[in-house]
This record gives sequence, structure tokens and C-alpha cells, in this order.
Amino acid sequence: MARRVFLTGFMGSGKSSLGRRLATELRWKLIDTDNEIERRAGMTIPEIFERQGEKAFRELEREVIADVAASADDTVVALGGGAVCCEGVMEMLADAGETIYLKMSPARLVKRISPVGRAKRPKIAGMGDAELYTFIEKTLPEREKFYNRATFVLDCSDASDGELLRRMMQHIDNPNT
Repeated sequence: MARRVFLTGFMGSGKSSLGRRLATELRWKLIDTDNEIERRAGMTIPEIFERQGEKAFRELEREVIADVAASADDTVVALGGGAVCCEGVMEMLADAGETIYLKMSPARLVKRISPVGRAKRPKIAGMGDAELYTFIEKTLPEREKFYNRATFVLDCSDASDGELLRRMMQHIDNPNT
């Protein structure tokens, strides 16, 4: 049976980095939807936002997610931070596999998103810590109504990456616990 694990959460929550570790541990493939979007578009995400706008980016993102949900076997999928924030996406993912929300506080997210990392993200490019904190504090509650639909909510506030990996593996091995 093909299995898929979709990692969701706010930008900077560790979807890509923990996704790599989880895929290695499971001996599965990793698909980072942001990388797949850039590959298909032939340009970076900031370029897509600049040239085509957020709406075009979101349409391509949804197309990539639908393709992955329908065809990626034994795969960990690291989703973009806003990928699940359209009605129907979380339900599509739940039908295709396990969804894990990497839940993190605004303060921890600010610490994790470096100035270099901010430059790669169109919505927060150029923001200082205080402005980023305000943006996260405003945006996170809007997104959590989608994130919280995940089959597993993993509180990442005070745990090491090793502990988070252990908890994800435990959930994947025993999803009803």
C-alpha cells in the first residue's frame, strides 16, 4: 500500500528540514512542493509572485499538491506555509495520507526564520524581527483553522528535532495513539 505523509505549518516551522529527516528515516522520497513549483514554473517563487502574482502561484501550488496527492507513493511531502489555506485542500490530503501540523509559537518562528530566509519569502522579504512577529501573530490564527484539521498536531515549541522526528515516527507507526 502506498503511503504519504504531508507536513504542514507556518513558514519556518521545519517542514522541509524535518521532512528530509523523516523521509530518510522511512526510506521514502521527499517532495518539497515549493521546489516542485519552481521546477514547473521555471522560476523562483519570488519571481512568480512578482511576474504573475499570488493568485497564479496559488493555482500552480494547488495543481502540484493535487498531482502529488494522487500519485506520490511512499513519500513525505513538505508543503508551503499557505498551501492548505484553501477550502478542500486539507480534505484532499487527508484522503491521500497522513497530515501532520508542525505547530510552533510566533516567537519561535521569528527566531527560526533568518534574514536570508526572509528574502526568499515574498510576503516577509525585508521584515525585521518586530514586523515579522506582528505579521505571524496576525496570520497564524487565520491559517490555524486549516492547520488544525491535520490528522496529527505536533507541538514543536520546546522539542529538539530528534524528539520531533521520534514523535512523528511513533504517530506514523501507530496513527490511532
